[in-house]
Amino acid sequence: MDRKHIKQTFSEVSKTTGWAVDKRISLAVTNIYLGRGRNFDAGLHEEAVNIIKKNEGWTSPLRSHLLHVAAAFMVLKEESIESSLKLVNQNQQALNDAGFWKTSYTYLAALLMKSPEEAERARALYEEMKKHHKFLTSNEDIPYAALLGSREGTVEERAATMNMYYKDLREQGFSMGNDLQWLSQIMTFESPVYNPEMVGKVVAIQQFLKDEKVKIKYAQYPILGFLAVTGVGGNALNEIVSNTRELESEKMFRWYKDMAFSTAVQQTMADNIEVQNIADMAFSTSLEALMQAQQAAMMVSINAAIISSTNNSST
Repeated sequence: MDRKHIKQTFSEVSKTTGWAVDKRISLAVTNIYLGRGRNFDAGLHEEAVNIIKKNEGWTSPLRSHLLHVAAAFMVLKEESIESSLKLVNQNQQALNDAGFWKTSYTYLAALLMKSPEEAERARALYEEMKKHHKFLTSNEDIPYAALLGSREGTVEERAATMNMYYKDLREQGFSMGNDLQWLSQIMTFESPVYNPEMVGKVVAIQQFLKDEKVKIKYAQYPILGFLAVTGVGGNALNEIVSNTRELESEKMFRWYKDMAFSTAVQQTMADNIEVQNIADMAFSTSLEALMQAQQAAMMVSINAAIISSTNNSST
């Protein structure tokens, strides 16, 4: 992990996003670029921002709190920014047609989808998830439903497996709630078939980090699933711990130590991508996109709270 490169990239991203953008969004955008092994190109990022502003209406989440996250995702696509934006809107419309209300989370889902045809499967998985967790399953689960719905296997089995993982982890002391649900969803990425070894991996990773005094907040539960599914070994986990401690000492993480951990995870995975084969790289990239979408979703919630607080204080 190159701390100097991370600091430099964060500085460039912050300068480009401007003072009005929450620093946690700038950190999330930094991770999106560096997690894919790409240098930040301010000119290209600003071009994406301008294209989004030119083509999106004032009420579009892509134009407001998702602007820089969406711009980063589009810059990293293989096709042109214009084509990427067109696909996002097609995906978004397909999600609406499938019965989802238009929200920031449907736009996040649209950013992850490869085609509008995935919308129906996303809706089907979402409905199956609600059967098991009626009150927990909400808009925040849509990005997961979109990415996991397109995986092989039946949505009924995948949702049932999510529920079993959720219950198993509750018995292991994990706290119930949305964060645990997201973790249980990620655990099905590799297969919709229940695998008790997956639970063991998550518990072992959590215990390892606890023993190393790395504090895992509830919001970081999904990262444990990411690590379990990618099958990281002891060396990589030790590297993540070391990188987390290094980043926590940096000024830019002074107030956001939880993001030091997620950054360390993504940078460690990026550093080790060279030893993976092509199939593994595609697999890891999809999971990284899912984790980054989760991080972006957290930023959406943070910004919504900030906007709400600002509005309330002005009345």
